[in-house]
Formats: sequence, structure tokens, C-alpha cells
Amino acid sequence: MSSEELAVRTAAAEAKAHAGDFRGAASEFRTLARDHVREVGADDPRTLGVRLMLTKVLGTAKQFRKAVEVCEPLLDDLVRVHGPEHDEVLETRQLLANLRYQAGDPEGAAQELELLRSALARVLVPTHDRITKVKRDIAFLQNSR
Repeated sequence: MSSEELAVRTAAAEAKAHAGDFRGAASEFRTLARDHVREVGADDPRTLGVRLMLTKVLGTAKQFRKAVEVCEPLLDDLVRVHGPEHDEVLETRQLLANLRYQAGDPEGAAQELELLRSALARVLVPTHDRITKVKRDIAFLQNSR
């Protein structure tokens, strides 16, 4: 299977998601993730991107627990491939925190946000707006228990 074929199938899965066919899109993204691993490798950015799209589609479809199950190993792989402060890692960690909250796990969301805050503190000034927002979100989650 060629890279072009994978790209066309990925675009078709994205189109399904944009059209509201989340079940069809999720099914296609699952298949695409396996095909990407086989064709270009598990750590290839395209493979990681397809897995991220699957996570987002599941979240949009309000299948939060399934999205968390997909996102956790994805985040682990992104950290391993890129390091803990990479933009994609930070965005995926934020996504996982949101999914955990939506899945009814505010404690897990707060823990994820604390890891995000810690990583952001290593790359941004302490008064950066993003750090301030993450701190507020952590406080909210801790008070909601």
C-alpha cells in the first residue's frame, strides 16, 4: 500500500468525521492506524496523527472512555518519540485531561493537568497565560471533588 493511498484514505476518514459519521470515521481511523504501523512504522508522524484523529473522533462522538483508552498509549508514544515538552505532547496531554474530565474522572484530569503544568513551566515563563489557565483548571477540578 502506498503513502498516497494512505493519505487518500485518511482524507476520506476525515471527511466522514466532518460529515458527522463518527462511527464510520472511527472504524476507518482504527484500520488506518494498523495499516500505517505496518507500512510506515509505529513512530511515524502520520501514524501518530491518525491515532490522534481517532482519539478526537471518539471524543467528539462522546465516547469519552474509549477516547481515553486510545489517548493514553498515544501520549506515552508521543512522549517517547518527542520528549515531554514537545508541542504535540502538550496538546495531547491537554486533550487527555479534557477527555478524562468528560469521562467522569476529575481526579485523573487534575493529575494530567498537573503534568501539563509541570511541562509548561519548563518551557514558558511562570506568568504565561497558558500556565495561569492550567492552574485555574486544576483548582476547579480539585474543588469539584
